[in-house]
Amino acid sequence: MPAGRPTKYRKVYCQRVVELMEEGSSLTAVAAKLGVCRNTLLAWQAEHPEFLSACTRGKALCAAWWEERAKDVAKGNGGPGASTMIQFGLRNMAPDEWKPERIDHTSSDGSMAPPASIHVHVHRRDEEPTE
Repeated sequence: MPAGRPTKYRKVYCQRVVELMEEGSSLTAVAAKLGVCRNTLLAWQAEHPEFLSACTRGKALCAAWWEERAKDVAKGNGGPGASTMIQFGLRNMAPDEWKPERIDHTSSDGSMAPPASIHVHVHRRDEEPTE
């Protein structure tokens, strides 16, 4: 017989997770609303396949909620800071689609040094451009 406290997990939490995340709640906020810590939800995902499935669906619904907020802001709705808040929401809820692209700034030799020289030629209007 396993030792320790009995689990607080209930199958009804699967539907509750989906409902809360569909309204834009993060997994951490869901944990708070269920009266447990986030690590408990992660443990439940590992122990209960139906709960993992609900959290996966919930995360997709949460990302959709954030995308709808982004559309609202793009149409001119939202106050100061709304676009920044949405950016972080999307990066966290749907990182595969919304993470920023990494730009490699290294030079061909692997350093971060700028090129040794840059040649700029400005021609006058009455002068033919040269290649």
